[in-house]
Amino acid sequence: MKIRTDSKSIALLAVFTSLVIALEIFPIPGLTDFYTPVPSFTIDWTGIPIMIVFLGLGTVFSFFTIAVMWIFIGYRNFQGAAFKGLAETFTLLGLIVAKLVLRNRNLDWKKSAVVYLTFACLFRGVGMLFGNVVLFNLFWGMPYDAAFALSTIYVPWNIIQAAINVVGGLFLFQLIPESLRTQAGLGVNGSDVTTKYEEISEDELKTETE
Repeated sequence: MKIRTDSKSIALLAVFTSLVIALEIFPIPGLTDFYTPVPSFTIDWTGIPIMIVFLGLGTVFSFFTIAVMWIFIGYRNFQGAAFKGLAETFTLLGLIVAKLVLRNRNLDWKKSAVVYLTFACLFRGVGMLFGNVVLFNLFWGMPYDAAFALSTIYVPWNIIQAAINVVGGLFLFQLIPESLRTQAGLGVNGSDVTTKYEEISEDELKTETE
């Protein structure tokens, strides 16, 4: 798995990671955070920049963004960071599997979106069903049967959050003009072909076009 180290990619990672940090440090109830009927669970937009990083900059940078998010939540709420970090990790794992399924398949972005949505919701829903059980027992000593019963209540909300992350991220990514994506090196535009093209000198370029 190749890690992109060019300055353009690092700068874009910094921008999107800053968005994640801002959404976590300065939540605005009713705008960026929405309370749900279940205890200590809010719907937010934090996963959308993570989805954009996954689509534009790759898997490794996505894990980095989740790690930074975990740190900025953990310093004030370690338990909350554990739940949030695990949930976003399961979502990302679903996206990775979906990407592997879509590899070498010529599908338009709408059909690809369905695949991403399905795997992200499945992995987050099932993953957090059992992940919550472990964390409930670890942090509060809750018996496993009671923890499992409580965890089932959170499943629909985790699925909704995963859907928001995927749909929101894909929608915003598609809004970026193709020319701008090429210049920024996002997605397939960040391939070695683009990098080699950018490294061609002006003299070599003139020779190629003459």
